[in-house]
Amino acid sequence: MFRKFSLVVMFFSLTAFLLVGITVPVFAGDYQFKWRLAQTMPEDSDHHRRCVAFAEEVKAKTDGRIQIKVYSGSILGDWVNINEYVMRGDVDMAMLPLAPTYDPRLNIGYYMPYMFTSTEEAKEAYRVGGWVYNMVGDLLKEQGIKGLALYPAGWAGVTTKVVPNGWEEMKPNNMKIRVMPLKACQLTWEALGYIPSTIPYSEAYSAIERGVADGESGGPPFQGYQFRDVQGVWIQTNDYLEPMWFILNLDKWNKLTKHDQDVLVSASQKQVDGRWDYFLQEDEDYRQKMKDYGMKVIIPTDAQLKGFADKVRKEVWPKLEVLMGKAIVDKCRENVGIEVK
Repeated sequence: MFRKFSLVVMFFSLTAFLLVGITVPVFAGDYQFKWRLAQTMPEDSDHHRRCVAFAEEVKAKTDGRIQIKVYSGSILGDWVNINEYVMRGDVDMAMLPLAPTYDPRLNIGYYMPYMFTSTEEAKEAYRVGGWVYNMVGDLLKEQGIKGLALYPAGWAGVTTKVVPNGWEEMKPNNMKIRVMPLKACQLTWEALGYIPSTIPYSEAYSAIERGVADGESGGPPFQGYQFRDVQGVWIQTNDYLEPMWFILNLDKWNKLTKHDQDVLVSASQKQVDGRWDYFLQEDEDYRQKMKDYGMKVIIPTDAQLKGFADKVRKEVWPKLEVLMGKAIVDKCRENVGIEVK
């Protein structure tokens, strides 16, 4: 009898031990990580403040298991290089644009021209579970990266020295503008009537100053304002809503408990949610600053923006199938109401 009782006690003790062993890590890890988060904008930017707030919330809600230090202003490297560093695990986290260095399909995660015509459309696609979030998240995993949240920087435009002739009808204007070193950018600005030149952003100001370029594209009004001393015009082309991502090395993500993973996603999404309303006002504030400085600010009508979008979708998107794959471009077509053939 005593032997049977002992076996029963041992059985239940072992079962309880195993259950504890399975359950406890779901709520609390026995690790303590000190991570670096890189982001490209200056310390006086909203981007920096949101990254710091994200880090503080993660530390608090993981009881100090995850401590994150924010490095702003590209001090850990150029945004293209940082993408690679996160992929390798040399930098733990980042909040920046995605680079398609190792997978051209990731162009969809940064620059796909006229994928949206309204903030509402973009917000639905970029949210956790949205069609862009899911599609890009799967591509990032193949690169060894976990995408946490998709962060809206602002609607893009172009600065020029003078108003381009025929900009409304997208006529060739012989105006050379700096574009990002992305094929999609080159094709888009050609379609809009400009002569694109792939000049690094760090050299764009001096290129305009020396007369090598007449203008620059690639970012929202915040970026345009930085060129106020060498440019005279801002056109709100809305060719894309610049997306940035909170990203984390995938191996490091996989070492976390489910609880701490949820904390990271929730904390990053909280900063993204706050950014949506903020960036619209920020865009308007910087357009006003450009006006106050003496720049001419042009806001195309909805009909003009639709004309830009229609032309780019018709002429540029088919060429991007070679770069991104037809399946990805077809997904974009489906979501803007274009029949897929």
